[in-house]
Amino acid sequence: MIEIVITKNDANQRFDRFLRKYFENAPLSVIQKNIRKKNFKINDKRAKADTYVYENDRIKMYISDDNYNKWLTRTDFKPTDFDLDIVFEDKNIIIMDKESGLLTHSTSKADYGNNLVDNMLSYLYKTKQVDKSVKTFNPAVVNRLDRNTAGLVIGAKNANALRSLNKAIRENEIEKYYLTIVKGEITDDFTVDTTISKNENKNKIKSSKDGSRIITHFKSIETNGKYTLLECKLITGKTHQIRFSLGKNNTPIIGDRKYGDKKTNKLLNDKFKINNQVLLAYKLKFNNIEKLGYLKDKTFISKKTSDIEKLKDQVFDL
Repeated sequence: MIEIVITKNDANQRFDRFLRKYFENAPLSVIQKNIRKKNFKINDKRAKADTYVYENDRIKMYISDDNYNKWLTRTDFKPTDFDLDIVFEDKNIIIMDKESGLLTHSTSKADYGNNLVDNMLSYLYKTKQVDKSVKTFNPAVVNRLDRNTAGLVIGAKNANALRSLNKAIRENEIEKYYLTIVKGEITDDFTVDTTISKNENKNKIKSSKDGSRIITHFKSIETNGKYTLLECKLITGKTHQIRFSLGKNNTPIIGDRKYGDKKTNKLLNDKFKINNQVLLAYKLKFNNIEKLGYLKDKTFISKKTSDIEKLKDQVFDL
């Protein structure tokens, strides 16, 4: 018999979900079979799949040591040197200013240590803000940016913060604003409200009557007739949402190789070495965040906002 104690980051979830994280290497069918066979007890009572576990609950596992070690989730993450630009952090959250060109998450083994999440984990482990022995929780980010989009990304340091932030994202309680420079003159504010689906072959999105709804508000900040500096406010949060919406509006983001204007992109690449979309997640505003009420009405601004302003001056002078 093996006994473990539920930690704060393991707590407040269904027992079957806890086991799927704790025994990452065990097939779901094996976990379900052991629950049915009454091989788990919570505080000396039979554990059912939908029983919730809470902090300090004692779990008894009537399984062999061999199976325990074979099924166990490994906690062998090895911190590397980290490169983080931290805008804000406290015991619950960390807000980071991502560079253009850096992946948010790894997409293959070759990306290990060379993405924002691994940099964040290395920082939190090396500064002893995370317990490496916890097997069912890792700090995670709640908003994801494309590789070549720069700006603010929110990380959760503990399970309660992660649940609260994910809920706030779903309920639009975290306002997300972007800055971009587009080809064309825009003087009036406008909204793109449409439906899209993903073209998997081209890794692009396209208009689709039966697809997912996207809504983005756009505010003109400054224009010289040929180019416009825009603020974009996300209402929904789908892949390439801003880039697609502005391409559809015939005012594509400069440098955007998927939805942009090739002639404009070539000109600006020749002049200023712009070879990817000029898009910055520059501002976050927190509203009502359950269990993180102290964040209400706080606003955070990317340090890279001045880079967009400088680039705008250069482009407008063409």
